[in-house]
Amino acid sequence: MRRRDLLAGVGGAAVVATGGYVALSGASGDVDPVAVDLFETAASPGGTMQVPTPGEVTVLDLFATTCPPCVPALDALSDAQGDASEVQFVSVTSEYLGGGRMRADVIDWWADHGGPWPVGYDEQGRLMQQLDVGSLPHTVVIDSGGNAAWSHTGVPDANRVREAIERVR
Repeated sequence: MRRRDLLAGVGGAAVVATGGYVALSGASGDVDPVAVDLFETAASPGGTMQVPTPGEVTVLDLFATTCPPCVPALDALSDAQGDASEVQFVSVTSEYLGGGRMRADVIDWWADHGGPWPVGYDEQGRLMQQLDVGSLPHTVVIDSGGNAAWSHTGVPDANRVREAIERVR
């Protein structure tokens, strides 16, 4: 009988560990494209963009200008981008614009801290809702079929981002 209890305990621990791994890896299944408004920056003339970009591998960075760890996260993503020229990198904010914070403030912040890719505004926070994101920064690697293959909350490790890109290319 003790052997049966031991096996049940080991089996339960395996289920918990698997659930923990899935929760920490953050892979979340299909991501429906959302039209985001692009800010006018050196990397983008403005307009709108579908995120994720249908048919392309997309690295999505969810950030806010009021998020201190978002700056080193952008540095890590710039490092991860390296020679991944065929991969669409895009950063998106859903922070409230109005009152004391305007579009120009985000553009200025991006000029100081941002990467060499488009930055957009998802006013309704649809991407954060789809991906069940609770804190920032949050990075997601989305394959060309629109499946979130890897995600991470916090400052990502550039090598892990590159590995995730390689797995879905």
